[in-house]
Amino acid sequence: MKRTILVMTALLFAGPALAQDAVIVEVPQPARDYVMANPSDPIVVEGDLAIGTAIPEDVKLVPIPDTPEYSYVYVEKKPVIVSTKERKVVYLSK
Repeated sequence: MKRTILVMTALLFAGPALAQDAVIVEVPQPARDYVMANPSDPIVVEGDLAIGTAIPEDVKLVPIPDTPEYSYVYVEKKPVIVSTKERKVVYLSK
């Protein structure tokens, strides 16, 4: 009985940490401003986009000057900022 309670307590505290699958990052405002001021040709992405979604390798990412860790694309006339290295979405414009 004590072991069951101990395991359940450990899972209760570890649960949120185990459930996290994406890290939300704060993209610097100058990078967001650059992306908004410099739209690229729009692309089509199959399925829904969300934070953490990987952009396919065949899609050309547009680099953000002075912020090489981020690149962007436009999807349906909206900017999408991705991590350059992992190609995962880190910012979606509303």
